[in-house]
Amino acid sequence: MRFFTKLRDFLVYLAILIPYKLLRIMPYCAVKGVAWICGCAMNLIPSIRKLVRANIRTAFPEYSAAEVAAVARRSLHNLALNMAEFVWLNGRPDRIERCYVLPEDITERLKGHVARHERIIFVNPHLGSWEASGVMAPYYAGVDMVAIAKPVRNPYLNRLLNSGNREKVKGLEIIFSNGAIRAATRALRDGRGVGTLIDQNTRVRDGGSFVEFFGLPVPSSTAPAHLMKYCLAHDIPAVIVYGTSVRHEDGRVYAHSDYLPKPFSEYRDETEVLQDLMRISESYIRRYPDQYLWFYRRFQNIEPDCPEELKKRYPYYAKVIGPHFYRRTMHDIRAEQQENAGARQ
Repeated sequence: MRFFTKLRDFLVYLAILIPYKLLRIMPYCAVKGVAWICGCAMNLIPSIRKLVRANIRTAFPEYSAAEVAAVARRSLHNLALNMAEFVWLNGRPDRIERCYVLPEDITERLKGHVARHERIIFVNPHLGSWEASGVMAPYYAGVDMVAIAKPVRNPYLNRLLNSGNREKVKGLEIIFSNGAIRAATRALRDGRGVGTLIDQNTRVRDGGSFVEFFGLPVPSSTAPAHLMKYCLAHDIPAVIVYGTSVRHEDGRVYAHSDYLPKPFSEYRDETEVLQDLMRISESYIRRYPDQYLWFYRRFQNIEPDCPEELKKRYPYYAKVIGPHFYRRTMHDIRAEQQENAGARQ
């Protein structure tokens, strides 16, 4: 059985490797054409179209059916273009500078943090090109950092898409979400920054907390606040920087950044920090709704004590969570150990 699993994984890897290699040698206009076709194809798949439109209706109930359809279509095109473009860059400085722009004011602020030996805890949403944010800070501003990524179960694809594909520039290292806090704190001690994604469905037992997002409670990771508290407890200078990279009218991806609205020491707890970060994220998504990753079950977890009227606002796929969401079982621990072992192979 193990042999056939490895064989299957390798065949899947070969099937993806061929278009991956072809994409890297295409001219940019062809890359955009391929991405447009892929976006159209995704929009024709009923299950994808249903999911994306349900999410948009949940976040923007005031949108008409035509507006929901238009945002959904552009969102899928944007997703396809970001992924194709990121493969096409392949660590080439001329292509990075053609596609990604870090404005001068943000560059200088980041360089200032580096000069003061402050560890930067980056908070990034699945908006625009989230991969671009991990490239621009090291490439343009000299930030030495690690970025947290979820490992792909297929070990061959994991090496290609994570360790092989994402570490495109000097100063960027990928660490995996299993055991990420331990690796992240080690990076902070070593003088490096840490990049985290703000809008994933993190279970409470894994460090998540429910905060409001488009008027609905959703779980998100408190990792940024946790890492900041770690730095303060160990006298490590640090700062939380909210960053997002969105595509502008000229076709290039521009970085934007924000800071918490008040000093970290004034927050009561990690959940309050997370809520302010989610408010910043929501403000950007409202500005660029067609660049958000609506192809994700962001509203799938409903708290057991959620009022009935509020439950009705959740999309079709949402379910009330059980006790497992709050506490770990031996089955979970074993599954995590097996997944860690597979990622290391």
